[in-house]
Amino acid sequence: MLVFWGAAIFGSVFFVLRIILIIVGGFGADVPGDDLPPGAEPADLDHSPELEASDGAFKLLSLNSITGFIAMFGWAGLAAGSQYGLPFPLALLIAGCAGFFVLLITAALFYFAMKLKSPGAEFDIREAVGSAAEVYLQISPPNTGRVSFAINGIKHESDAVSDTGETIHSFERVKITRIVDSHTVAVTPYQGEKTHEL
Repeated sequence: MLVFWGAAIFGSVFFVLRIILIIVGGFGADVPGDDLPPGAEPADLDHSPELEASDGAFKLLSLNSITGFIAMFGWAGLAAGSQYGLPFPLALLIAGCAGFFVLLITAALFYFAMKLKSPGAEFDIREAVGSAAEVYLQISPPNTGRVSFAINGIKHESDAVSDTGETIHSFERVKITRIVDSHTVAVTPYQGEKTHEL
């Protein structure tokens, strides 16, 4: 029964920690994905697994569903073997079936939870290129600043660097020229050329 105890304790603790992290960190950020190499251009994001994750949101073998499987496998095995006195092979079969059922339920729950997010919760940062933005935290090279901009009528914020190497002060209007990484854009002072509306 040690295998069932180990699976039950490990799976339960890890599953609870995952839930807490999701609740604290939210289901997504303004810009999905991990950092990309500095200087990455929009084309470099075309086949990024992070940006394509939403296309296959219902993933049966996610970390969440696997930990759910392990936890239920352990508890079902303990119940079958210890409480009902079933032989180990039968307890193992019951544990496997119960774990697989929870794996399906967990995957479905996270899939539908992702569907409940606001359309503005995530966006493709490539859409920001060419947009007008406003600096609200001064950009002083080589340090980054912060800019705010609107995509499809929804305000977003991002780290920003000066594409010209000059200091850009707070509250100045700028144009987003390219993507530096998954949460940083490069900007130039706005000269009145046609851009997307802020």
